[in-house]
Amino acid sequence: MAAWLDVVCIISVGALVIFSNKKGIFNIKGLSNNGLVITRILSTLPLTVLLYCLREHKKEHEKSKEKNTNLKRECDEQRSQNELNELEQEFDLLGVVPEKVWKTIRQIEVGFVLNINSRHPEVLVDSAASQVRFVGNTQGPDRWYCVTGSQELSRNHYWEVEVGEKSSWAIGVVTKEIKEKNIISESTDDEFWIIRLCRGKKLEAVQSSTVTELQKSPKKVGVYLKGNLLSFYDVETRQRIHNFHIECSGPLFAVFSPGSRDKGPLILKAKGF
Repeated sequence: MAAWLDVVCIISVGALVIFSNKKGIFNIKGLSNNGLVITRILSTLPLTVLLYCLREHKKEHEKSKEKNTNLKRECDEQRSQNELNELEQEFDLLGVVPEKVWKTIRQIEVGFVLNINSRHPEVLVDSAASQVRFVGNTQGPDRWYCVTGSQELSRNHYWEVEVGEKSSWAIGVVTKEIKEKNIISESTDDEFWIIRLCRGKKLEAVQSSTVTELQKSPKKVGVYLKGNLLSFYDVETRQRIHNFHIECSGPLFAVFSPGSRDKGPLILKAKGF
Protein backbone atom coordinates (compact mmCIF):
# COMPACT_ATOMS: atom_id res chain seq x y z
CA MET A 1 0.00 0.00 0.00
CA ALA A 2 2.84 2.38 0.76
CA ALA A 3 4.16 2.16 -2.82
CA TRP A 4 0.97 3.18 -4.61
CA LEU A 5 0.33 5.86 -2.00
CA ASP A 6 3.67 7.43 -2.90
CA VAL A 7 2.74 7.42 -6.59
CA VAL A 8 -0.60 9.07 -5.88
CA CYS A 9 1.11 11.79 -3.82
CA ILE A 10 3.64 12.56 -6.52
CA ILE A 11 1.06 12.62 -9.35
CA SER A 12 -1.40 14.72 -7.32
CA VAL A 13 1.14 17.33 -6.34
CA GLY A 14 2.65 17.48 -9.83
CA ALA A 15 -0.72 17.77 -11.53
CA LEU A 16 -1.89 20.55 -9.24
CA VAL A 17 1.28 22.56 -9.72
CA ILE A 18 1.16 22.25 -13.55
CA PHE A 19 -2.55 23.05 -13.66
CA SER A 20 -2.08 26.08 -11.40
CA ASN A 21 0.75 27.49 -13.52
CA LYS A 22 -1.10 27.00 -16.81
CA LYS A 23 -4.27 28.64 -15.62
CA GLY A 24 -2.48 31.40 -13.78
CA ILE A 25 -4.22 30.57 -10.57
CA PHE A 26 -1.29 31.79 -8.55
CA ASN A 27 -1.21 35.16 -10.42
CA ILE A 28 -2.78 37.47 -7.90
CA LYS A 29 -2.86 40.67 -10.01
CA GLY A 30 -6.30 42.12 -10.42
CA LEU A 31 -7.99 39.61 -8.13
CA SER A 32 -10.70 40.57 -5.67
CA ASN A 33 -10.41 39.74 -1.99
CA ASN A 34 -12.40 36.53 -2.54
CA GLY A 35 -10.13 35.66 -5.42
CA LEU A 36 -7.08 36.20 -3.29
CA VAL A 37 -8.44 33.86 -0.63
CA ILE A 38 -9.18 31.17 -3.20
CA THR A 39 -5.75 31.63 -4.75
CA ARG A 40 -4.01 31.21 -1.40
CA ILE A 41 -6.03 28.11 -0.60
CA LEU A 42 -5.21 26.58 -3.95
CA SER A 43 -1.55 27.50 -3.57
CA THR A 44 -1.32 25.49 -0.33
CA LEU A 45 -3.29 22.54 -1.64
CA PRO A 46 -0.29 20.64 -3.10
CA LEU A 47 1.55 20.91 0.23
CA THR A 48 -1.55 19.79 2.15
CA VAL A 49 -1.96 16.76 -0.09
CA LEU A 50 1.72 15.92 0.30
CA LEU A 51 1.57 16.18 4.10
CA TYR A 52 -1.53 14.01 4.19
CA CYS A 53 0.12 11.38 2.03
CA LEU A 54 3.23 11.39 4.18
CA ARG A 55 1.15 11.03 7.34
CA GLU A 56 -0.75 8.07 5.89
CA HIS A 57 2.51 6.57 4.71
CA LYS A 58 3.92 6.82 8.24
CA LYS A 59 0.82 5.14 9.70
CA GLU A 60 1.12 2.29 7.23
CA HIS A 61 4.81 1.89 8.04
CA GLU A 62 4.12 1.75 11.80
CA LYS A 63 1.36 -0.82 11.32
CA SER A 64 3.61 -2.95 9.15
CA LYS A 65 6.45 -2.69 11.68
CA GLU A 66 4.18 -3.71 14.57
CA LYS A 67 2.83 -6.64 12.56
CA ASN A 68 6.35 -7.85 11.76
CA THR A 69 7.36 -7.52 15.43
CA ASN A 70 4.36 -9.59 16.56
CA LEU A 71 5.06 -12.24 13.93
CA LYS A 72 8.71 -12.47 15.01
CA ARG A 73 7.72 -12.83 18.66
CA GLU A 74 5.23 -15.57 17.83
CA CYS A 75 7.84 -17.39 15.76
CA ASP A 76 10.42 -17.11 18.57
CA GLU A 77 7.91 -18.40 21.13
CA GLN A 78 6.95 -21.30 18.89
CA ARG A 79 10.61 -22.15 18.23
CA SER A 80 11.38 -22.04 21.98
CA GLN A 81 8.41 -24.28 22.71
CA ASN A 82 9.48 -26.73 20.01
CA GLU A 83 13.01 -26.82 21.44
CA LEU A 84 11.61 -27.38 24.94
CA ASN A 85 9.41 -30.22 23.67
CA GLU A 86 12.41 -31.83 21.98
CA LEU A 87 14.46 -31.54 25.16
CA GLU A 88 11.65 -33.05 27.23
CA GLN A 89 11.42 -35.93 24.79
CA GLU A 90 15.17 -36.40 25.10
CA PHE A 91 14.85 -36.41 28.89
CA ASP A 92 12.06 -39.00 28.78
CA LEU A 93 14.09 -41.16 26.42
CA LEU A 94 17.47 -41.01 28.15
CA GLY A 95 16.37 -40.43 31.76
CA VAL A 96 18.85 -37.55 32.20
CA VAL A 97 18.47 -33.80 32.00
CA PRO A 98 19.77 -32.49 28.62
CA GLU A 99 23.01 -30.52 28.90
CA LYS A 100 21.39 -27.30 27.68
CA VAL A 101 18.63 -27.45 30.29
CA TRP A 102 21.11 -28.43 33.01
CA LYS A 103 23.31 -25.40 32.32
CA THR A 104 20.27 -23.14 32.45
CA ILE A 105 19.19 -24.57 35.81
CA ARG A 106 22.66 -24.33 37.37
CA GLN A 107 23.02 -20.70 36.32
CA ILE A 108 20.55 -19.70 39.04
CA GLU A 109 22.37 -21.59 41.80
CA VAL A 110 22.50 -19.59 45.02
CA GLY A 111 24.29 -19.81 48.34
CA PHE A 112 22.53 -19.78 51.69
CA VAL A 113 22.59 -17.71 54.80
CA LEU A 114 21.88 -20.35 57.43
CA ASN A 115 19.63 -19.47 60.33
CA ILE A 116 21.59 -20.17 63.54
CA ASN A 117 18.43 -19.67 65.58
CA SER A 118 16.81 -22.59 63.73
CA ARG A 119 19.75 -24.90 64.47
CA HIS A 120 19.12 -27.85 66.74
CA PRO A 121 21.64 -28.02 69.65
CA GLU A 122 23.01 -31.31 68.29
CA VAL A 123 23.64 -29.84 64.84
CA LEU A 124 26.86 -27.91 64.31
CA VAL A 125 27.31 -25.31 61.58
CA ASP A 126 30.93 -24.36 60.91
CA SER A 127 32.17 -20.78 60.97
CA ALA A 128 32.08 -20.51 57.17
CA ALA A 129 28.47 -21.72 57.18
CA SER A 130 29.35 -24.24 54.50
CA GLN A 131 29.22 -27.48 56.53
CA VAL A 132 26.48 -28.95 58.70
CA ARG A 133 27.18 -31.97 60.91
CA PHE A 134 25.63 -34.00 63.72
CA VAL A 135 27.47 -33.85 67.07
CA GLY A 136 25.24 -36.01 69.28
CA ASN A 137 25.13 -39.73 70.06
CA THR A 138 25.08 -41.80 66.87
CA GLN A 139 23.39 -44.75 68.61
CA GLY A 140 19.64 -45.26 68.73
CA PRO A 141 16.89 -44.51 66.21
CA ASP A 142 17.24 -42.10 63.31
CA ARG A 143 16.75 -38.50 64.32
CA TRP A 144 16.39 -35.70 61.79
CA TYR A 145 17.63 -32.64 63.64
CA CYS A 146 18.14 -29.80 61.20
CA VAL A 147 19.00 -26.24 60.31
CA THR A 148 17.22 -24.11 57.70
CA GLY A 149 18.01 -21.21 55.45
CA SER A 150 17.21 -17.86 57.04
CA GLN A 151 15.29 -16.49 54.07
CA GLU A 152 12.10 -17.66 52.45
CA LEU A 153 12.67 -19.42 49.14
CA SER A 154 11.57 -17.85 45.90
CA ARG A 155 9.65 -20.09 43.54
CA ASN A 156 12.62 -20.23 41.17
CA HIS A 157 15.49 -21.44 43.31
CA TYR A 158 18.31 -23.97 42.80
CA TRP A 159 20.96 -25.17 45.23
CA GLU A 160 23.36 -28.10 45.64
CA VAL A 161 24.37 -30.18 48.64
CA GLU A 162 27.30 -32.59 48.78
CA VAL A 163 26.35 -35.62 50.87
CA GLY A 164 29.40 -37.75 50.01
CA GLU A 165 29.61 -41.08 51.78
CA LYS A 166 27.39 -40.14 54.72
CA SER A 167 25.17 -42.94 55.97
CA SER A 168 22.26 -40.66 56.82
CA TRP A 169 21.06 -37.24 55.73
CA ALA A 170 17.91 -35.38 54.72
CA ILE A 171 17.52 -32.32 52.48
CA GLY A 172 14.62 -30.53 50.86
CA VAL A 173 11.98 -27.94 51.72
CA VAL A 174 9.95 -27.31 54.88
CA THR A 175 7.33 -24.90 56.16
CA LYS A 176 7.81 -22.28 58.85
CA GLU A 177 6.58 -24.64 61.58
CA ILE A 178 9.49 -27.06 61.13
CA LYS A 179 11.91 -24.15 60.86
CA GLU A 180 10.86 -23.13 64.38
CA LYS A 181 10.99 -26.70 65.75
CA ASN A 182 14.44 -27.44 64.17
CA ILE A 183 13.54 -31.11 63.75
CA ILE A 184 11.89 -32.99 60.88
CA SER A 185 9.31 -35.19 62.53
CA GLU A 186 6.85 -37.46 60.76
CA SER A 187 3.85 -35.80 62.31
CA THR A 188 0.92 -35.42 59.95
CA ASP A 189 0.56 -31.85 61.21
CA ASP A 190 3.91 -30.79 59.72
CA GLU A 191 4.48 -30.15 56.05
CA PHE A 192 7.81 -31.00 54.41
CA TRP A 193 9.16 -32.40 51.16
CA ILE A 194 12.52 -34.14 51.49
CA ILE A 195 14.66 -36.99 50.30
CA ARG A 196 16.68 -38.83 52.94
CA LEU A 197 19.16 -41.66 53.30
CA CYS A 198 18.57 -44.04 56.20
CA ARG A 199 21.35 -46.19 57.70
CA GLY A 200 23.38 -45.93 54.51
CA LYS A 201 21.02 -48.28 52.69
CA LYS A 202 17.57 -46.89 52.02
CA LEU A 203 16.95 -43.72 50.03
CA GLU A 204 13.45 -42.34 50.55
CA ALA A 205 11.29 -39.51 49.33
CA VAL A 206 9.13 -38.25 52.19
CA GLN A 207 6.16 -35.90 52.06
CA SER A 208 4.88 -35.49 55.60
CA SER A 209 3.84 -39.07 56.52
CA THR A 210 4.05 -40.46 52.97
CA VAL A 211 7.26 -42.39 52.25
CA THR A 212 8.39 -43.54 48.79
CA GLU A 213 11.44 -45.76 48.46
CA LEU A 214 13.95 -44.69 45.81
CA GLN A 215 16.82 -46.48 44.11
CA LYS A 216 20.30 -45.01 43.78
CA SER A 217 21.96 -42.89 46.47
CA PRO A 218 23.77 -39.83 45.00
CA LYS A 219 26.97 -38.21 46.24
CA LYS A 220 25.86 -34.67 45.38
CA VAL A 221 22.25 -33.53 45.17
CA GLY A 222 20.80 -30.64 43.19
CA VAL A 223 17.52 -29.24 44.50
CA TYR A 224 15.35 -27.15 42.18
CA LEU A 225 12.18 -25.38 43.27
CA LYS A 226 10.27 -23.93 40.31
CA GLY A 227 6.75 -22.77 40.99
CA ASN A 228 5.03 -25.63 42.80
CA LEU A 229 7.40 -28.29 41.47
CA LEU A 230 10.29 -29.44 43.67
CA SER A 231 12.85 -31.66 41.90
CA PHE A 232 15.93 -33.49 43.16
CA TYR A 233 18.80 -34.41 40.83
CA ASP A 234 21.99 -36.44 40.97
CA VAL A 235 24.46 -33.69 40.06
CA GLU A 236 27.11 -36.10 38.77
CA THR A 237 24.82 -37.91 36.32
CA ARG A 238 22.11 -35.23 35.75
CA GLN A 239 19.49 -37.87 36.54
CA ARG A 240 16.31 -36.79 38.23
CA ILE A 241 15.85 -38.57 41.55
CA HIS A 242 12.34 -37.48 42.50
CA ASN A 243 9.65 -34.80 42.06
CA PHE A 244 7.18 -33.32 44.51
CA HIS A 245 4.18 -31.19 43.60
CA ILE A 246 3.81 -28.70 46.44
CA GLU A 247 0.33 -27.35 47.07
CA CYS A 248 1.34 -25.20 50.05
CA SER A 249 1.00 -21.46 49.36
CA GLY A 250 2.82 -20.32 52.51
CA PRO A 251 6.52 -19.52 52.94
CA LEU A 252 9.00 -22.34 52.29
CA PHE A 253 12.57 -22.80 53.57
CA ALA A 254 15.49 -24.99 52.52
CA VAL A 255 16.30 -27.59 55.17
CA PHE A 256 19.52 -29.47 55.93
CA SER A 257 19.69 -32.44 58.28
CA PRO A 258 22.97 -34.37 58.73
CA GLY A 259 21.02 -37.30 60.17
CA SER A 260 22.19 -39.03 63.34
CA ARG A 261 24.15 -42.06 62.10
CA ASP A 262 27.54 -40.43 61.53
CA LYS A 263 29.37 -37.18 62.12
CA GLY A 264 30.35 -36.47 58.54
CA PRO A 265 29.28 -33.09 57.14
CA LEU A 266 26.76 -31.95 54.61
CA ILE A 267 28.64 -29.51 52.39
CA LEU A 268 26.80 -26.66 50.75
CA LYS A 269 27.45 -23.38 49.03
CA ALA A 270 26.85 -20.67 51.60
CA LYS A 271 27.01 -16.90 51.84
CA GLY A 272 27.95 -16.95 55.51
CA PHE A 273 25.78 -16.06 58.46
